[in-house]
Amino acid sequence: MRHLFFIILLLSACEISLAQRDTLTTSAGDVTILADSSIIKLERGMRKFKEVKGYRVQIYLGPLEEVKAERNKYLSLGLPYSAYMKQIVPEHALQIGDFATRMELDKCLAELEEFYPKAFAVIDVIESQKSNGASKPSR
Repeated sequence: MRHLFFIILLLSACEISLAQRDTLTTSAGDVTILADSSIIKLERGMRKFKEVKGYRVQIYLGPLEEVKAERNKYLSLGLPYSAYMKQIVPEHALQIGDFATRMELDKCLAELEEFYPKAFAVIDVIESQKSNGASKPSR
C-alpha cells in the first residue's frame, strides 16, 4: 500500500510539472544577423543568390558611431532608398540604394544633393530583387 501511494504521488507530481502554461509572448520585430563574410557567402549560395554589380551612393565615411548617427539622420529624411553600413577598413561607410542603371543612380544623386552635396557613386554588389533602388528605409 505504501508503494502504491508513493507511485500515485510521483505520477501526479510529474503531471503537474508537465502542465505548466506557456508564458512566452511573441511580437513582430526586426532581426539583425551579424556573421562572418564566409558564412554570408555560404548562405547566399544555398539560396542561389546571384551577385549583381550595380551602383550605390556613398554619403558618409567615418568611425562606426558617427556612421550610425548619420544613418539615423538619413532615415529621418524619409527618402525611399535603403541605407547600408559597410566597413572599409579602418573606417565605415554609409551607402544608399541598389541601382542597376546609371540613370537610376543619377536620379538619386539629384535628390540627395540638397542634403549631401559631397555624395558620390560607388560600384558595389547590389540586391537584385530591388528593381528601382527604392525599398524599405532600414537595412
